[in-house]
Amino acid sequence: MTEIENEFEKVRTCEDARKLFPVTEHCTYLDNAHYSHYSLETRRRLIKAVDGFTFTNENLSMVNYQTAERLRKKCGELIHAKTEDIFLTSSTTHGLNVFANGIDLNPGDTVIFADSEFPAVPYPWMNQEKMRGIKYEMIPSDKGKIKVSDIEDTIKRTNAKVLTISSVEFLGFRNDLKTISKICHDNGCYFVVDAIQSVGACPTHVDEYNIDFLSAGSQKWMMSPAGVGFAYIPANIREKVKPSYVATTSINYDFKNFLNYNLTFREDAIVYENSTLNCLGMIGMECAVELFLKIGVENIFNHILKLQDVFIQEMDGSNFTIECDLTPIHRSNILIFSHKDSSKNEMIQKDLEHKKIYVALREGYLRLSAHLFNNEEDILKLTSALKAY
Repeated sequence: MTEIENEFEKVRTCEDARKLFPVTEHCTYLDNAHYSHYSLETRRRLIKAVDGFTFTNENLSMVNYQTAERLRKKCGELIHAKTEDIFLTSSTTHGLNVFANGIDLNPGDTVIFADSEFPAVPYPWMNQEKMRGIKYEMIPSDKGKIKVSDIEDTIKRTNAKVLTISSVEFLGFRNDLKTISKICHDNGCYFVVDAIQSVGACPTHVDEYNIDFLSAGSQKWMMSPAGVGFAYIPANIREKVKPSYVATTSINYDFKNFLNYNLTFREDAIVYENSTLNCLGMIGMECAVELFLKIGVENIFNHILKLQDVFIQEMDGSNFTIECDLTPIHRSNILIFSHKDSSKNEMIQKDLEHKKIYVALREGYLRLSAHLFNNEEDILKLTSALKAY
């Protein structure tokens, strides 16, 4: 076992994990809602795989198959789902399109989403309007905050068949998924969740929330290579969602008889997968998911909130205001804030970059998104720099 493998095996807390992220030695990175960084163990596994495919006769098909099998199970554990309800994708958008293209809707049916969603949410449905006459309406929001009452009113007014919503909006508002789910199901509306801003950092329980479909990509909070992700679809919803394309692995396939063409679909969620998946992406993603499971997502989330508390306390009385909802049910792993003169935010974000302190600028607000490898020292570097403005 290498030293890195040994360090990875010993990880039990966020503090333990920090030493596996050398990015912390080079900058203060607080922009995980944009993209995150790899651990040394992820790097080691990727290099090992590349070397195997380069210098030896490593069986790509077998590595791909075995990695996918393990990854589906671990992703299921991460969101409290059955393995057979998980399929692997290339991105959040890929998963959302599987649902949009396959769900049994009729011309004139209405789907709804908030007017502040990241484009991955509206575009699949806007495309469905052109392809098969599906209508869409937008739910009003305020700084990314969506009222449950507005969701309910819009569902009832439009007789909506599908609601697609982010578990955590990119401006940090955490939606009350359990309450929204009940409203959807009480009104015959499918409940679809974009979870890219929550999985890996914010607890996600598909069983408790009664989610009909969930999709998440790898490059943000999941700290994995881009181009891989996963989706969740339970058996009762699979009956309503046709595969929009068919791969070899969509079928109950006889690998000993390639020419025995028989279009009999699998019963598990793998029916929606591509045949050949992103092997290196899966290897990186499996390592990250293992880390989340070792530490526990609840513990990661609490760690992030404690760092936010330090930030809030340090900035009290400063020229900055907290702009996100801090009530427990809506508080998330993302915190947005602003200078009292919001016209300065863009300049401040660029100045921070010059100091190797990385936060995002989104819709005119500054966005802080710490993760498991960050610590209080990182937050104090940020607050010290901000107090100069």
